[in-house]
Amino acid sequence: MKILVTGSSGFLGRNMVNCLRARGHDARGLDIARAETTDYNVDITRRDDVLKLSNEGFEAILHLAAFPNPRSFTGAGALKGLDVNVLGTINMLELAKTLNARFLLFSTSNVYGKPSKLPILEDDPLRPFEGYGWSKVAAEAASMSYHVTHGVPVVIFRLWKPYGPYDNGVVGIFITRALRGEELVVNNGGVDTTDFLYTEDLCDAVELALRREEAVGQVFNIGLGVETSILDLAKAVVKLTGSNSNIKVQPQTTDPFRSYPDISKAMRILGFRPKYDLVNGLKATIDWFRRNL
Repeated sequence: MKILVTGSSGFLGRNMVNCLRARGHDARGLDIARAETTDYNVDITRRDDVLKLSNEGFEAILHLAAFPNPRSFTGAGALKGLDVNVLGTINMLELAKTLNARFLLFSTSNVYGKPSKLPILEDDPLRPFEGYGWSKVAAEAASMSYHVTHGVPVVIFRLWKPYGPYDNGVVGIFITRALRGEELVVNNGGVDTTDFLYTEDLCDAVELALRREEAVGQVFNIGLGVETSILDLAKAVVKLTGSNSNIKVQPQTTDPFRSYPDISKAMRILGFRPKYDLVNGLKATIDWFRRNL
């Protein structure tokens, strides 16, 4: 399958391009930044430039490109975030409409805000408490509008915390510091929780979503379906790296933020079955970091 991956210079984009290519797909990357996984340097907020790709014959668009940092969604940053995450998504949907390509939107668990119950289901209320989450709610709404109004075959993934090669989030930070023998800092008493999914499992979910007709028009929680505290993550990284790093636990200052998904819908409709538990996924990620630090 010929697949366009937006955001291909970032952590997830690089992983998806590399994984899809390794599995025999003709995956092409698009980003404003250059990388070995980026074939088209295009700003997704410029519709005319995006639509120039309408003769490239893509069968699917995997839309990852986003303005991701919730802390930057203030003032001019908020306008930039909305421009990229909403207008940019609409421009990519226009390309998908022109190509009659399947459109897979990578959304986020941030759309749920602080959940009132766990695990989180797809039909639970969307109550984001920051601009990034709201911009993703708007991107989801635009995507479903194009599906209903224009017949674009849309699928939406709400992701928790993917990790793997190139990781620049909490997993990558902890692994890097552990391999260097540096201190790992855990905030809020280490009581906050989330769910971690290895990128190879995410790639499995992508292939299933692009292949199965039952996926069209659906929203899926995508994760491992296991709640893990940040303190337990830090302990696992130190143990698996064989590091002597100290774990510094900062005092708890707020109520625990707990979040993890019910993935039964993805299992039922997509046939999604994660193969990597946290330990095996961390081992694979640590091996990559050892080779690339």
